[in-house]
Amino acid sequence: ALAYAKLATLPLEYGLYTSFTGVLVYCLFATAKDVTIGPTAVMSQLVGQVLATYSKGYDPVTFAIAIAFLNGIFEIAIGLLRLGIVVDFIPAPVIAGFTTGAGVQIIIGQIPGLLGISGVNTNESTYKVLASSLSKLGNTRLDAAFGFTALFLLITWKSVTQHLSKRGYTNMRYISVLRNAVCVVVFTAISFAVNNGQKTPKVKIAGDVPRGFNHIRAPDFGLLSAAAPAAVTVTIVGILEHVAITKSFGRLNGYRPDANQELVGLGVTNILGSFMGGFSATGSFSRSAIKSQSGVKTPLAGLVTGLVVLLAVYVLTPLFFYIPNAVLSAIIMSAISDLISRPKLLKQLWDIQFIDLFSFILALVFTFFFSIEIAIYVSVGFAVLVLLYRLARPNFSVLGRTPQGTWVSVNDSRMGSTAVEPPEGILVFRPEESLTYPNANYLSEKVKEVVMSRTEYGGHSGKASDRLWCDTTAARISRARNKSLASGSPDTKPLPPLRALILDFSAVNGLDSTGVQTLVDLRRDMDAYAGRRVDLHFAHVAPRLERILAYFLRLTRQIGDVAPVVPPEEEIRVEVPPSSSSSAGPSSGARRGSTASRPPAEGEKDKDLEMNVTQRPPSTTSTLASDGSGCGDGCGVDVLKFIHPSVDTAVACVVERLEGKVWTV
Repeated sequence: ALAYAKLATLPLEYGLYTSFTGVLVYCLFATAKDVTIGPTAVMSQLVGQVLATYSKGYDPVTFAIAIAFLNGIFEIAIGLLRLGIVVDFIPAPVIAGFTTGAGVQIIIGQIPGLLGISGVNTNESTYKVLASSLSKLGNTRLDAAFGFTALFLLITWKSVTQHLSKRGYTNMRYISVLRNAVCVVVFTAISFAVNNGQKTPKVKIAGDVPRGFNHIRAPDFGLLSAAAPAAVTVTIVGILEHVAITKSFGRLNGYRPDANQELVGLGVTNILGSFMGGFSATGSFSRSAIKSQSGVKTPLAGLVTGLVVLLAVYVLTPLFFYIPNAVLSAIIMSAISDLISRPKLLKQLWDIQFIDLFSFILALVFTFFFSIEIAIYVSVGFAVLVLLYRLARPNFSVLGRTPQGTWVSVNDSRMGSTAVEPPEGILVFRPEESLTYPNANYLSEKVKEVVMSRTEYGGHSGKASDRLWCDTTAARISRARNKSLASGSPDTKPLPPLRALILDFSAVNGLDSTGVQTLVDLRRDMDAYAGRRVDLHFAHVAPRLERILAYFLRLTRQIGDVAPVVPPEEEIRVEVPPSSSSSAGPSSGARRGSTASRPPAEGEKDKDLEMNVTQRPPSTTSTLASDGSGCGDGCGVDVLKFIHPSVDTAVACVVERLEGKVWTV
């Protein structure tokens, strides 16, 4: 606590105040038995940075308390609104990157204290602190002897006890946790021997730490507006650190913490702590590890820790006077080393996917060259952009059937070479994501591209002067077919006419109004491209999506749109010749109202195209069975005749509907 208060550029007693309220209040709300709340290295470093940035003209202690109060308000609000799920949007590589960067930043920031060098602004960017420290190595004092000796003792003690613990000496883990206390006691005694009776101490020491809670302050509510920008960043870091720690110890010890209740407990701790003079606190990895290794069974273990801190506040504070600052720096550097990711992690991220490694490096680099605050915003923003890109540009497969009866991507490296495509003119697609507004247009364009490269154009083929000036159908067809030829060997067989599309919705979990409108537009465009009615079937549809697709199928039996920009007229009566598109828009490659140059093939007529269609609101009791087409057994029921339990069933239904025969594999 004393060391972290020093890291936050606050008087040492405020570290004790923060520790006391953290362990005492959090245990009443905790769902993680091992986690301890208090000042941490990353949080303290961040508080020191935001104080240097935002508290100009204000008392740093009062400003830090105001940040803690707002921090608690934000955390309680997020917890009560059950928004703890937002933490799941931050990937583990980003968290590892910024904690590693913060660890490096803290270690470099402690170099001046370790060496007794003055005049280095440790709140600057890490590379500037390093350069300034190296330039002032000539000013090294006797503190370096204390600092390096203490650091060597701490690292050696930790390494030896961990090694012995792995060899079977389990009691070594309890001896390991005593290293900081023993180090402070030993070097404080040496410091007392060196500095006692000296007017000017030979090494920098902690100085007077007031006894009790004489210096506690309540939040200054007049500072809340000025502290709000800093509190946002501190809240983000606090939540990330706390939730990551609770989940880690939950996995380690076999329990599942409640993220929302944890945030409420953390918020209450920070609010009450601000009235006790505490600055922002969050879950501590090192102290939580000690509790976990000690075998605690409930969060009430925090009460014992609170009593020890209370004893220190009232009884031990006079003994803190001669603690060398260099030893506090050594303790921080030793403790923070656990936050730095090992090189093995980089290899793992590279093996999994490069984007995870890049996220890690991005957070690390921005922490090193700028600050924790900027690194958080940049790395979290990058993670959100990656998530949105993956949602907007999902994978998309054209399917074929293997001899084993499985429908796989024709580009599958293992089974794609054995896959047989469905009968001519029938194409099967599988979107690998929900069909919603970010990706609906992209998936539709992918379907059109494949259709243009694999089937014959049967739409309008009149004079060039009859086409709209913006009609680029011919150019799009040419590009799609050239792209197809470039990706494989040329096929000299004539292309078949487009007869039906089948969409495998096995990976689709959501379908919104934009997705429905995209399906409506796709149906119209495919009708115009083929010059005939093109069946659109669905397979492996989740039950909750059947109602939406039934609405779509009813809508395409009418001339309607979903949330049209231009309101439709009350009555629209459309005469659709058997050989024309039902509604070919300018972008579909056929002029609105045009007719195709050839009649449909035998068996391809749809009774909907032979009758006048009057637009009216869709009825929930309407049925698709009234179209009079045969569909065989297993092809769906009632309004769901175009929704099938499997791709095989969908293909069989299409073949029977169009050709009047049974499809055999």
